[in-house]
Amino acid sequence: MLFTWKKIWVWISIEDTRWVKKLPIQYWFPRTDHTFFDRATLEQDSWAIDTILDATNSQITKKWSEWTIGWQVYPNWIWFFLKALLWNVVSEWNNWIYEHTFSLIESNTHPTLTIGTNTPLWWNSYSLAMIESMDLRAEVWWKFTVSINLKAREWENSETHTITYQDENWFVANMLKVYIANNIQQLDNAWNICLQSITISFKKEIKNIECISSLNPIDYINTAFSIEWSMELLYENNTYKEDFLNWTSKALRIIAEDTLHPYTENEYPSFILDLSKIIITDWTPAFTIDDITKQSITFKGHYDVKSKKAVEIVLKNTQESY
Repeated sequence: MLFTWKKIWVWISIEDTRWVKKLPIQYWFPRTDHTFFDRATLEQDSWAIDTILDATNSQITKKWSEWTIGWQVYPNWIWFFLKALLWNVVSEWNNWIYEHTFSLIESNTHPTLTIGTNTPLWWNSYSLAMIESMDLRAEVWWKFTVSINLKAREWENSETHTITYQDENWFVANMLKVYIANNIQQLDNAWNICLQSITISFKKEIKNIECISSLNPIDYINTAFSIEWSMELLYENNTYKEDFLNWTSKALRIIAEDTLHPYTENEYPSFILDLSKIIITDWTPAFTIDDITKQSITFKGHYDVKSKKAVEIVLKNTQESY
């Protein structure tokens, strides 16, 4: 049976027990740009027999899967990946909305997901899915998007399910405001920066936990966590050049608010990200003869020993629990 990529449905659940498939399904993605690959390692055998061919047999020694999921940021479903990325979350009822505050847990064992795919040919699920990286991006005249890379165990057959979607709006780039200040306390009084594009990258150093008797990794452990932030803007002064050369630390805040679809008079779907301490690691001007001069800047996220924080994300939506 032939079919197009639009006929592939993707769902997700956060596992209660690592690598044990979680049902019922917690969320169906309304629209995704995704790829998934079933991987295997084959070892060859070469005998000293009457042939010059380099192999006489092969056997599989390892199986796993790799995922890339990308789409625009929705205020409800992004919760699952923020949970899997950072783990710590506190949810509170506040002015007729739910406010979920995420922070990084200092642990090598982070949450795992079950991801499922439904197509006209198969119904599969992949357990022990762990995020390797997450990139948030926005650029002029475009959307606020996310791209996530994951590792998981090999596929297993899944029962059929009833597909249900939530009707929710998504953020676009012009809903974003970006602030930079000398420290986290001064962000409330900072000015919105005019940017052409931004990218926030979170990365985990994932190590496989393996046993001789298993074809699949039995667990994934996170050994390190890193944050990078890059932006492009007009080159109007030497502020960022001087910060780069003087190794000056700053704090960053991104606020995405959908004021077109308010929950109440003063509350909107919101995504708020704070980085407590960032330092410029690269500053590059762009000198083009027939274009406006711009500058590209890359920051490295650091742990702030004063606030004892590196990253905090606040998500405001209508979802009470997951």
